[in-house]
Amino acid sequence: MKERGVDVPESVRESLRPRRNEKIMDLVAEAGIDVTPWGVRKDGSVIDNPRTNQTYCYEWAFGGGDQPTALCIWHGSLVISQGLILYDRNMRQYALELDRVAIDRSARSDARSRARIQAKRARNFDSLLQRAYRKSEPVRVVILEGKPHSEPDLRWDTSKVSYRTLDSEVWYVHSYSDDDGSCRLVRKNPPDRILNGENIPPTQPVFVDQFSLPTSVTKHESTGFIFERSSEVRRAVLERAAGVCECCSAPGFKMDNGRIFLETHHVIPLSKNGPDEEWNVVAICPNDHRRAHFGEDRAALRGQLLAYLWTIHPNAQGVIRTLLETDSNELLAKVPERAAAI
Repeated sequence: MKERGVDVPESVRESLRPRRNEKIMDLVAEAGIDVTPWGVRKDGSVIDNPRTNQTYCYEWAFGGGDQPTALCIWHGSLVISQGLILYDRNMRQYALELDRVAIDRSARSDARSRARIQAKRARNFDSLLQRAYRKSEPVRVVILEGKPHSEPDLRWDTSKVSYRTLDSEVWYVHSYSDDDGSCRLVRKNPPDRILNGENIPPTQPVFVDQFSLPTSVTKHESTGFIFERSSEVRRAVLERAAGVCECCSAPGFKMDNGRIFLETHHVIPLSKNGPDEEWNVVAICPNDHRRAHFGEDRAALRGQLLAYLWTIHPNAQGVIRTLLETDSNELLAKVPERAAAI
C-alpha cells in the first residue's frame, strides 16, 4: 500500500495500537480542547477529580463550536486501503441501530437506557464529522484498544477500554454523504480540495424553520424539560422538503430575505422518546404543524406522516415498524390503518 507515494505496511497501523491507559480528559486537553468544564458538576459544585466526571469521560466525541474536534476510534476499526490509513464508519446508521434497541420492549430496561445514551453519543460523533468536513478542518483521533461491544447484539454487550492514546498525526474527513451518513476519515493526508486551497464555502441556508429565526428573548424560565434538536437534522429535513410542505404539498412562504419558511416537526415527539433523526422529522407548513399538535385529526395526520417517512427512509423502516408495534406509547395507540398497515 502507498500513502502519497510512500509504502504503508501493516506495521504502521500496528504502531498506532495504544499501549498506555491514558486518561481521556488529558488526551482531550492535549488535542487543544478546553477541559475546564470537566471540573464542575451541572449544579455548579466543584468535582475533586475532574477526570471522573461522567458527563464527559464516557463521550465518544469532543469539541465543536470554536474548539477543535477529537474523536474516539477503536484501533480494530482502522484499515489500510488504497495507500491510506482510514476509518470508514457510518455513525448515523449506527445511531439508528441503537435506537432500535432503545425502543425494543424485549430488552432489559438497563440495556434500553444504555442504548439511548449511546445513540446520542453516536449522533454527536456524526455531527462533529459533518462539521469538520464542511469546514475543511483537521480532526484529532484518540485511538482505543480493548473490548468494543459486539454489534450483532447491541442490547447486552458493553465496551471496555483497556488502553488509549492520542494519535500524533491529524486526520481529515475526505468525504461525507448527506444522503445516508457514510463518511471516510483519513490519517495524515488532506483531501485534494484542501491541498488546492478549496474549502466547502459556508453558505446561508436557503430553507429555514422556526428555530432559525432570530429572537429578542435573552432569558426565560421553564418548569419542564427543554429538548435539544440537532441543527444538522433540521437542515437535512428542510433541504429534503425543498420548500414544499411534506404534508399538504403547499409551498412554504417566502420571507423578506428570500428564504423559504417551513416548520420542522418530530412525528414521534422527543418527549415520548422519539429519535432526533431525519426519519422522524418532517418539514411542514405552520397550519399543518398546529394540526399535528392540536387538530382533532392529529392521529390520522400522524399516520400519514409516518407512512410518508417509511417510504422515503427505507433504512429506518425496522425502527418505524417497532414504534408502530409499541402499544405502550399512547400517541401511537390510535395511529390509523394507513400507517398501522406498514
